[in-house]
Amino acid sequence: MWKIICLVSIVVATPTNPGVNFTPINEFSLKLLNNVYAFQESFGENNVAISPLSVWSIFSLLAEGSAGETFLELMRELRLPNDLRSTQALHAAVANLLKNSDRDVTLKGQSAMFSDKNLKIHKEFCDSANYYNNEVYFVDPTNTTLLAQDINYYICVATEGKIRNAVQPKHLENLRMILVDALYFKASWTYPFDPTQTKEEAFYNWQGKTIGSVNMMYHKAAHNFGDSNQIRAQILEMTYGKKEQFSMLILLPFDGMPIKALLDNLASQPLNWMTDFKYGELPEIDCYIPRFKISTQADLIPPLQYSGIQRIFEADKAELPGVSDSPLYISKTVQSVEIEVTEEGTVAAASTVVGLEDRILGQRFEANKEFVFVITDRTTGLILFTGVYAVPQIV
Repeated sequence: MWKIICLVSIVVATPTNPGVNFTPINEFSLKLLNNVYAFQESFGENNVAISPLSVWSIFSLLAEGSAGETFLELMRELRLPNDLRSTQALHAAVANLLKNSDRDVTLKGQSAMFSDKNLKIHKEFCDSANYYNNEVYFVDPTNTTLLAQDINYYICVATEGKIRNAVQPKHLENLRMILVDALYFKASWTYPFDPTQTKEEAFYNWQGKTIGSVNMMYHKAAHNFGDSNQIRAQILEMTYGKKEQFSMLILLPFDGMPIKALLDNLASQPLNWMTDFKYGELPEIDCYIPRFKISTQADLIPPLQYSGIQRIFEADKAELPGVSDSPLYISKTVQSVEIEVTEEGTVAAASTVVGLEDRILGQRFEANKEFVFVITDRTTGLILFTGVYAVPQIV
């Protein structure tokens, strides 16, 4: 039984078809976040960043080459449509979204399949890979050093140099196929923060105990803001760019509620909380947001197994006859993510210096304890990146 490795590399520095329903992908995304956090927390890693969209893209492609119980698991847990045309429309809408580039926002995705030159891949699977904008390369897998260099170069270029060593030669031993998905997102705030207002402040755990310090950014601006009793969190939406097509949602658990309870709610509750908190008229909010940076390299197999995707990772049970006549299974799924949130903005005039009186009297959102962040496309609601910030760091 031959192995497949999936590599997903993401960098975040901080118009698609509106008729396509992205809710199933978002449901998968929030369930995966819950499971990744639980897995990473067991190793003492409490700051987590993932791009579930990239994971969904790779495994939905593999679903087209699967059969039997493997196919049923992937269809169920990825929430894929029952007909191929709807699945292809979903992929096309995602691919269209990942081609955004203007002065304020860059979002691009690149996918590739590196296959053993001696492995006979079915033409139909190659056609599907090409349809989903996957580049296909045939390589010599016995030279793992050269192959690692080629893959790392591909990811480095796709992420504009932010991720340079996503894979090591030891990761590539005895492999027949490597699937790579690289996603790059860089955006400026619509309402930037004034760096002169950034100050070191205390950061707390869910019980109200001081656990460290952060560089707390501040600005006063009009944002969507409100409480969600459904997920039991206060929500702030901060937009990117002049077009405001993308935004970051910050979800602050209600007082006395641990972050794990919020993650459980996100994984189990309907997604109407993503819009129900918004007012018709945007209020002026005093916003206190930590400057933070998260680097995560995670083994996604256990979290995906927790999510219900299991057979594709087992040598004696995986069924991928649509990929190749050679028996294959997934032996590694590695995701590298870097996210950085800073004061940088695009319109200097939007940097507002205010007095203490304004800070006291205005509505206030202060992310001075563990929180969840979600980066979305506002047109469709599609989740691009999500994560948890729970351990304070001075950056």
